[in-house]
Amino acid sequence: MKIRFIPAGVTLIAGAITCLICLMRNYDVMYSLKMLLLVLIIFSLIGMKAQQVILNVMREQKMQEEEEIRMAEWKEAERLKQMEAQQDMQEEQSDDEMGEEEESKQ
Repeated sequence: MKIRFIPAGVTLIAGAITCLICLMRNYDVMYSLKMLLLVLIIFSLIGMKAQQVILNVMREQKMQEEEEIRMAEWKEAERLKQMEAQQDMQEEQSDDEMGEEEESKQ
């Protein structure tokens, strides 16, 4: 997503609307230019603030996704450790049973 164009887009749309309103109401040229400059500055600031908010939201969302991935990987690693521990215990039990059988045969 092209977030860097948000301030320019908001500013241009506001400027176009201001120009149309000034033309429709037949305002003086100097007054129209002052109004246009004021509107462009205000909406440029609004666009920059909107861009920052969107970037922060996207950054927060990315951090949450990364945290979820880390948690899933950690849970999987814990599950694998438990499975290995169970297998080791089963192997020890079977080794003990085989050792007892050999002792009983002798």
